[in-house]
Amino acid sequence: MPIAPGTRLGSYVVEEFVGQGAMGVVYRAYHAQLERTAAVKVLQGLGGDVDSTARFRREAQAIARMRHPNVLNVFDFGEFEGTPYMIVEYVEGGSLSPRVKNGPLDRDAAIAFLRGIGDALDYAHKLGIVHRDVKPANVLLGPDDNPILADFGLAKLMESSSIKSLTGVTTGTPAYMAPEQVTGSHVGPAADRYSLAVMAYEMLTGTLPFEEGGVMEVLYAQVHKEPAPPSMLDHKLPRKVDAVIMRGMSKEPAARWERCHDFVAALENALNPPSAAAERTVAFAPPAPQAPKPSSIPRPKRPAADMTAVMAADEAAGSIRGPDPALPFPVVTWKGTVVPGHSASRRFPWRLAMVVGAIVLILALIAGSAAYLLTQPPTLTLSSYVVSPGQRITVTADHLPPYQLAEVWILSNPYIYSFRADAIGRATRQVVIPIDIDGGDHTLRICWGGSCPLATNLQIDTTAALETPAVLLQAHPPPAADDPRRSVVSACVVA
Repeated sequence: MPIAPGTRLGSYVVEEFVGQGAMGVVYRAYHAQLERTAAVKVLQGLGGDVDSTARFRREAQAIARMRHPNVLNVFDFGEFEGTPYMIVEYVEGGSLSPRVKNGPLDRDAAIAFLRGIGDALDYAHKLGIVHRDVKPANVLLGPDDNPILADFGLAKLMESSSIKSLTGVTTGTPAYMAPEQVTGSHVGPAADRYSLAVMAYEMLTGTLPFEEGGVMEVLYAQVHKEPAPPSMLDHKLPRKVDAVIMRGMSKEPAARWERCHDFVAALENALNPPSAAAERTVAFAPPAPQAPKPSSIPRPKRPAADMTAVMAADEAAGSIRGPDPALPFPVVTWKGTVVPGHSASRRFPWRLAMVVGAIVLILALIAGSAAYLLTQPPTLTLSSYVVSPGQRITVTADHLPPYQLAEVWILSNPYIYSFRADAIGRATRQVVIPIDIDGGDHTLRICWGGSCPLATNLQIDTTAALETPAVLLQAHPPPAADDPRRSVVSACVVA
């Protein structure tokens, strides 16, 4: 709902419309007593029920307590005719997005931006706040190009709408979303660090890690594909940069950098290798103290007869005894007297044969079972092939590759439901049919490894649909379907 100029929101008076984004509409406002200009962000798409209002207030209170030079200040919040709004710091410098889109940034400038954004994220993470939509468009430029991270918590509020309990709505920007955001898994601070690594990739190369194709292709790539190393796109970048950014973009959250500060510091070191003088200093450093040579260690004398007996036994066995790998250098290992004709390998030969035979039999059974399972074609079955919006069905896939990460795709309306097969290639998961899906025939596929070999028909019967209040799924205006840089709302459910 538009807010007319002159409307009073608390102590602020709305002056004019500024712009509109995926999260809502922005106005400029003025506080007469404080002589302060602020921005009013009206959040569209949130439910007007009591639960949504309570969630908004809790999130707004947490964000308003944040005080950091790289975090946008929140001055006030409330509701206007049932629609929530926030009054935040007004920054005139615009966002970082146009700078990044114009090509690679200067290395020092990129590090300065990343350091400020990373400090803001580390600060928020210590408070238990996850941003969930880190991208250049949410970074405002203050005086002296100081980066100021905005929109903390707004993505979480959008995800907390009443539709999430039914379909698992995930909000974000595909080009910067972490894999766990795409699949609907637990989203923590590591997701923000992934997005920061994507921004570093874009700042240094002038391109996004994944931007070919439409939104669904980018979402799929975030989960299943590896980006080209940055040094392949810009040969002037040191190879060490690849390792730093690739770790930041690891598919597994636990494998990423533990803090944004650590990531930025490692990236700065990779971009600025030590000088030649420093390398020479390291190269010509005095050698570390070495262990004394074997000849300098006195060894006890031993009768020559015993030595001859040991060597003879070795030659009879057809082997030469090497040095003990646990020792720093070869030494003579004293052995007891060798008894002719006595060998430990000849003790209890029947027991050894039984153990070896049992192992061979077990391995043969395992190999046979694995060969049988691997040669069976994959199959797909549904608990019901005619369903209603909001209904829960069971999808079962058999004879997949063991532990394969795969997805259920409803292609007519692009919804993704992720799962992982077990040790024998079987996967069973519950799927909730989205309440906003169109009626009629749909194609349900099982996809993995870049292809979708399993497919079946799924009929949606809207005549028996569950009575569910209508919820606006997309933000206004709707983002372009083929622009991975724009925020989208994608439905993802994960077991």
